[in-house]
Order: sequence, then structure tokens, then C-alpha cells
Amino acid sequence: MKTLVPLLSLFLLGVQAQHADWTYSEGELDEEHWASKYPACGGHRQSPVNLQKKKARYNPHLRPLILHGYGDQEGAFPMTNNGHTVQITLPQSMHFIAPDGTRYFAQQMHLHWGGASKELSGSEHTINGMRYVAEIHIVHYNAKYGSFAVAQSAQDGLAVVAALVEIQDYTENTYYSDFIKHLSDIRYPGQSTVLADINILDMLPEDTKHYYKYYGSLTTPPCTENVNWYVLEDHIKLSKAQVLKLENTLLGHNNKTLHNDYRNTQPLYKRVVETNFWV
Repeated sequence: MKTLVPLLSLFLLGVQAQHADWTYSEGELDEEHWASKYPACGGHRQSPVNLQKKKARYNPHLRPLILHGYGDQEGAFPMTNNGHTVQITLPQSMHFIAPDGTRYFAQQMHLHWGGASKELSGSEHTINGMRYVAEIHIVHYNAKYGSFAVAQSAQDGLAVVAALVEIQDYTENTYYSDFIKHLSDIRYPGQSTVLADINILDMLPEDTKHYYKYYGSLTTPPCTENVNWYVLEDHIKLSKAQVLKLENTLLGHNNKTLHNDYRNTQPLYKRVVETNFWV
């Protein structure tokens, strides 16, 4: 059975070992003022970015990511609404090997979406200036550090596999049906449920071999600049009804529906975005 999972942002329930914590209260700091408390948020290697196909550099040495344990997994996988996002904790048996041979263990999975003012666009990364419906992030840490708690502050500590979501008319993506059904179980901040089975591979695009790669940061405070980003070229397809449920089910700490939980794109500065496919 493919009971699937994920959702959003990188900071949860104040559990630092799970992810760098979002320590300020709802509304205390907006995105424009993050750097006043978290200086890294004003750095020159921030994420997300606009991925411009004509400026991306093809690198023939970027081999496909080697994914292990992304398929059927049995067990108990916590899924929590922390007031800022929904997070699903992933097993260490799920990991990938990067083109340079580095092994990254999975930590959690989350999603970013829109929804405010009926806006159906909520991805963090954009492609040629276009924002997609939503974006999934699978957060990993460098295996050599032994734990996320240690890796989250290391220069080469983190990696995120990301995929953009687009609407496919009225065709329901059945791999997301169970996950979306469980959202109502965690409508309020602090609520949790448990997923018995997950299959992340089925939730990803059909093509997981081709991607954009660049070096950036976490997209929420403390915005540490230690993330290798792998943004898949292919997209996830969801029906409009599924997207509307995703956008309108969860509440934040202010008892308002969680909408537009994405960060605006950041300047690329001197960084180069690479691809392992011709654009």
C-alpha cells in the first residue's frame, strides 16, 4: 500500500535536532526583516532562486542521483502540523548518493504552497520567472556527521531534493490521496498523526534523473548557507481539487489558514546553476 506523505517548511516544533528551529512567534518577523535576527538570511548564497534555463551550465559529470529506500517503507512515520508547516519524519534507511559520492541520509519532507487571495502558485524556486503551484523538499544530511543536529551547522552538511508541482486538469494523483486525507487529522498546530507506510518515489516526478544543481541555503531562518540543492527538471502532477485541499486544510498559530508559506526568490550573485541535461 502506498500511504504517502509530506509537507512543508524546514523548521518544526522547536525540535532542533529535527531542523533548525523557527524560534520567533507568528508575525514577529516578516521575511524582509529575517536578517535582523538571523544574519545569514542576508547572505549572498541564499535560496530559493530563479532557475534560468539559458544561463544554466550543462555539466556532463553530474550523474543521476542514486536513490535508496525511496520506495515502499513500512513503519510509523510522524506527520505534524507545527503551525508553520507540516513535516513528515523520514527513516535513515532512505538516503541518496550524490554525483561526488557523498551519502546523504533523509531527515524529513515538507511542502510549500500558495493559496492566499486565490493564488494557485506557491513554489519557492521559479523557472524562467514562472512560479509553480507548490514545491516539495526532501531534506537530507551528510552521513559523515552522524546526525542532523551536527550536520545542520557544517559547511557541507545538508542537501535538499526538490520537485515542483503543477496542475494536471482533473486527473487525481492517487499516490497523494492518502496523504491529503490525513491533513484533516492535523488541522490545528501541534496536532500529529502517524503514517503506516510511505513511498516517496511514487510521490516524485516520473523522471528523477535530470536536475538543476546549485549551492544555497535553507529557505527559512536561520537560513544557513550549507545546502546542496537538487531541483528535479520533471514536475509532480496533482489535480486542482487536490491542490485546493492542500492549500485550505491546515491552520497556523494565528488560527488562520496556512497560505503562501514560500520565500521569495533571492539574488544568485556569482553562483552558477548547473544541469545534467541540455536546456
